[in-house]
Amino acid sequence: MKKISILLVVSLLVLLGACKEQAGKSPSQSSDAKADVSEMGLNPASDAKGYELMKSKCYICHFERPDPSKRDKMVAPPMLRVQEHYLPNYPDKEEFVQAVMAIVKNPSEENSLMPGAVRKFNLMPKLPYEDDELRLIVEALYNMDFENVSKGAGHESKLTLDNGTKWVVSAQTYKLVQEIDQNLESFSADKIESYNQLGKDVFGKMKFVLMDKSYTGELFDQIHAFFYGIEAKTHTLISEKDLAKAKELVPKLHAEVKIFYDFFQSK
Repeated sequence: MKKISILLVVSLLVLLGACKEQAGKSPSQSSDAKADVSEMGLNPASDAKGYELMKSKCYICHFERPDPSKRDKMVAPPMLRVQEHYLPNYPDKEEFVQAVMAIVKNPSEENSLMPGAVRKFNLMPKLPYEDDELRLIVEALYNMDFENVSKGAGHESKLTLDNGTKWVVSAQTYKLVQEIDQNLESFSADKIESYNQLGKDVFGKMKFVLMDKSYTGELFDQIHAFFYGIEAKTHTLISEKDLAKAKELVPKLHAEVKIFYDFFQSK
């Protein structure tokens, strides 16, 4: 029993320190936790405990918001980015809570909606959080108001050429982007469900490319930068309920995809 207890304590310490070990550094637990409950648009009565738990447990690895001055200290995506990826897909509060709790309790590449972050920071470790505490954290995240934070703030890379020439990607990647391009260009439908499915199809192809572990370093950063705005619009398209808005979104998404050919070429 004594040996089991010691092993259990050691395991918990390893799990809690796993995020730091991914990059050898950890962001300050206090630097990004300055906003109080009311400033974050949270309800002091129902969200205060969840927000405090978030600061004490999640900010070990996650910043609250993107901070370009601390890029070298980032070991996980900011909480704002988590909300941005999951809220469009799960606008209903309970569905959002269940989805985020599920990925925290059982992290997997297959179920993640943040393939770029997974490639950049690796999967988060499976942490031993109590369900009641985890629910409070996720409910607070759902309710947090990041309205005053620029949506593009803190993104690390901008599309650039490789010393004046296009970046070289695999024939498979090039074909997948061509398929996305062609699907968006020729798409026409009169049902919102068809637009939602289009978003899922685009995301599936995009995720396949982002999870390709043969891409590393600056090449991966450039691929990630290319898909950055596309990913956000894809999440919106997946969950959009207004047919008119979905129809307006597709050409905007298509225009961003077309930029690919200016910066990338096939082997």
